[in-house]
Amino acid sequence: MSLINDPINFTKEEIQKRAAKYEFPNPLAVELFLWDCEIASHLQKTSADIVLKGGTAAQLYLPLEKQRGSRDIDMITPLKKSEVAEIVEINSQSLKGQVRFIEYTPKKPVPNLSLVTYLARTRSKINMRENLEVKIDIFYESPKLPFMELNNIQTYAVDVKRMMCLSPGALIGDKLLTLAEGSIGLELESDYPKQIYDVDMLLQSREITNKTVSDMLTSIKTNTQLEASYRKIDMTELDALRDVTKTMNRYSQVDTSGADSIMKRDIEGFQQFFVNKTQRKPYYEWSERSLRIRFLTLLLNKTIRNELTESDLCKIIAESYRIALQFNTFTDNMIVDLRKQLLSLAESKIPFFKELKGKPLERVFWQVVTPENLQKMKALAKL
Repeated sequence: MSLINDPINFTKEEIQKRAAKYEFPNPLAVELFLWDCEIASHLQKTSADIVLKGGTAAQLYLPLEKQRGSRDIDMITPLKKSEVAEIVEINSQSLKGQVRFIEYTPKKPVPNLSLVTYLARTRSKINMRENLEVKIDIFYESPKLPFMELNNIQTYAVDVKRMMCLSPGALIGDKLLTLAEGSIGLELESDYPKQIYDVDMLLQSREITNKTVSDMLTSIKTNTQLEASYRKIDMTELDALRDVTKTMNRYSQVDTSGADSIMKRDIEGFQQFFVNKTQRKPYYEWSERSLRIRFLTLLLNKTIRNELTESDLCKIIAESYRIALQFNTFTDNMIVDLRKQLLSLAESKIPFFKELKGKPLERVFWQVVTPENLQKMKALAKL
């Protein structure tokens, strides 16, 4: 087998060592991500026209401690389906005896969707009796979205030498649309926590520049049109962002009595397998994540309507994050009064209002912040 990465990474001992070092209780999470990166690197080595997107790509932009596991690979290419098949066959031969590629047809395929799926199977080193399976979704004949070449990226599973990935902005835009429940978003409820996690981590871990915002808007516009055409529905970017907002409103209630058991179950399932111990957070932090994403969708909505410039959006995002962090610095004897003042700035009715009276200030801040009241928030934070 011709491996791109050092063969020592694929040994049981090294996988277990990395799982322990980066606090992943299940070494399978490390082994799966290792193969995600290896297989994606092979496909890109064969063709420069294949770009990585999705969860695996997102982790390559995050610091080590925030990277999560991923079971699948999502890629886009302008190539035709027959050309993709040739590339997969080349890699099937180069990895012969170790990895087997099988074309997979979903039970309910989406009509008109230019997508081909392969299952890459190899023998697991963690559980020698089982096959390890990586699902590869390749969107062919895709329009080009902003992308970047990453080099020498350290991950918890392997040091990635080179990878072509969607840019951070394009990834955020793409992942936002997966949260447009009821229209062009994902159908499986259990997939939502990892999308929320990725969007929020990408927002927190990188400076949001004009280029980031421009790439977000390009991705949202392009992918909304594509998804709407596949589903044969009328859908604008504003419609899609409206649906994302609805989803985030629902998830923002996960730390209240309004949360349903399925939502909590899915978050717990995600945290048990996909993230390390340091990133397992209480429900109120998941509410904050959802509210931060909701705030972003509001700003993007205003930018699309030409009510804000891309530069305005960058400044508001940066300032809101600074203010939120400042609220974490106050001592106990100030928190009650500040919480009351924050809640008094709410511009609309808050679900489960009474339950917010015991929440951390940062949680309350993200519940009530708007572009219009941001300066009042700043005064309260004494910045």
